[in-house]
Amino acid sequence: MVRQHIQSLRKSSEPNVSPIENSSFSVPYFYMTSESLLEEIRARLDILDVIADYVELKKSGQNYKGLCPFHSEKTPSFMVSQDKQIFHCFGCGVGGNVVSFVMKYENLSFPESLRMLAKKAGINPKEFADGGQEGLREKLVGILKQVTGVFAGNLGKAKIASSYLSERGITGEVVGSFSLGYALKDWHSLVRTLRQQGIPDSLILQAGIASSGEKGIYDTFRDRIMFAISNAQGEVIAFGGRVMDDSQPKYLNSPETPLFKKGDTLYGLNLAREGMKRKGYAMIVEGYFDVIVSHQYGFSNAVAPLGTALTTGHLQKLKRFTKKAVLVFDGDEAGKAAARRSIPLLLEQGFGAKILLLPEKDDPDSFLRREGASPFATLLSGSRSVVDFLLGTAKKEKAEAVRDALEVIASAGDAIMKEELTRELSEKTGIRETVIREEMKKAGKGLKEKTRTGGASLSPCPRPFGCDEEVLLLSAAISFPEKTGSILRAVPVGEFRNPTVRNIFGKLGAEDGGVRLNEMISSLEEEERVLVTRLTVNPGFDIDAVDKNIEDCVRRIGERKLDARLRQVHEEIKRAEGRGEKDLLDTLLPERQKLIKEAR
Repeated sequence: MVRQHIQSLRKSSEPNVSPIENSSFSVPYFYMTSESLLEEIRARLDILDVIADYVELKKSGQNYKGLCPFHSEKTPSFMVSQDKQIFHCFGCGVGGNVVSFVMKYENLSFPESLRMLAKKAGINPKEFADGGQEGLREKLVGILKQVTGVFAGNLGKAKIASSYLSERGITGEVVGSFSLGYALKDWHSLVRTLRQQGIPDSLILQAGIASSGEKGIYDTFRDRIMFAISNAQGEVIAFGGRVMDDSQPKYLNSPETPLFKKGDTLYGLNLAREGMKRKGYAMIVEGYFDVIVSHQYGFSNAVAPLGTALTTGHLQKLKRFTKKAVLVFDGDEAGKAAARRSIPLLLEQGFGAKILLLPEKDDPDSFLRREGASPFATLLSGSRSVVDFLLGTAKKEKAEAVRDALEVIASAGDAIMKEELTRELSEKTGIRETVIREEMKKAGKGLKEKTRTGGASLSPCPRPFGCDEEVLLLSAAISFPEKTGSILRAVPVGEFRNPTVRNIFGKLGAEDGGVRLNEMISSLEEEERVLVTRLTVNPGFDIDAVDKNIEDCVRRIGERKLDARLRQVHEEIKRAEGRGEKDLLDTLLPERQKLIKEAR
């Protein structure tokens, strides 16, 4: 999110924020850098030279190919485009620019990777510091630290909130260690308090604790139990809030800010670091109270995503502290489905994984409070292996269940782990290991083919809506940025049915030339980045016939849009006839005739 991050820095240049200026938090100076530093790094460093220090690359057409450093493979599928300054692996789907490569390979944060690249390029980053933006991160962290204190003070005075936590069995010690609090009902209480401290509205909004409407800014969180969300270093970077009744939404999280990205943040990670190291694994649960109660009962290695499915970003954070995890989910169908979605991701990232399915209608919070720590520890010790879980929860015939398990095992990024899982599958099913290995080869080829062609993730909308044409139009815009404007004039952003393609076009911009690819790549979500980097190194069409490709795609999208409207009008006519709505029929019948003529 390099570009978004820098743009957000530029929007804040409020001086003299006295309560925050003297914050004791140290600030990596790369949070203060201007966009010119990134431009200088790109100008001095060629992605090919940087990656060649890590990967042996060979020329392959217009690109360079090598063995991917992010997963085990024997056949090279890792491509680097020197022209576009982009890399992409067709085996595991990872891709990005030189900054994201260093971040992932070295397991560094954004500022740390910039520091490393600046040193490699012989740049003194302090020469690029933008004085008007210095300390934004420090200010935001300081504001959120102050807000944490405000919420904690509110909790001490609000009997209804403190009683709610007591009824859920949360002790005062845990309330303090997790920095729990309460947001008042007043729509402007927090904003008013911060303004009195001299903090400008722009910073209050950027901190993610206030929203803006027609009547000005107001508190985002009201009448909720508040959970302080911290980074791995213990700095509060966001908040989550829970209602104490049945109103909706039950949970509400801060929006994404310069400090906070939901898909990369695990609740409780700062407090679970030592527990994970001591126990040797992470216990991944589903919610705030699951984490809090687990810690209270001695399971101090518990963490949870923030209301989302597990992501690569979560696991990248987690692997700094452990490479083993136990998934703890409700034993109902939703819990089993969540585990099945998470297992391939864990294996791809090289995690050793086990699964604990609790009794139906139970989660760690309810089970621990009812049964206690010892029964939970007994259940935990009996966590199922990946193979046991996949076979035990399958609803298919044995042969199909084994093939499904093989496809999951084939995604494992660790060769030794894949070997162990394959052997276990043979032992548990009674199928000869030679047969299992032969099927494993097929599963591996199928997985590579699925990745090469994009798989389901590249077409997340139904076929009738022309997803393939939309992807090809995006590919044309990536290969020929000067054609972006004409494409979007023919097919406006809002008319793309594929949400991934639509989001990327929205970030490319409607002007001819759009946003430069290398600048945009860091602002993309993971699925968007995978698609963009794949199309960068493999456009999927004859680049010498780009105009014909665009023309054909636009025509087919138009035809499908026309067909869809014709079907819709036909259905509306049938309903109008059934209801005897003559005036409506007088409007619809001419429109149908017009559409039929256009379709011809």
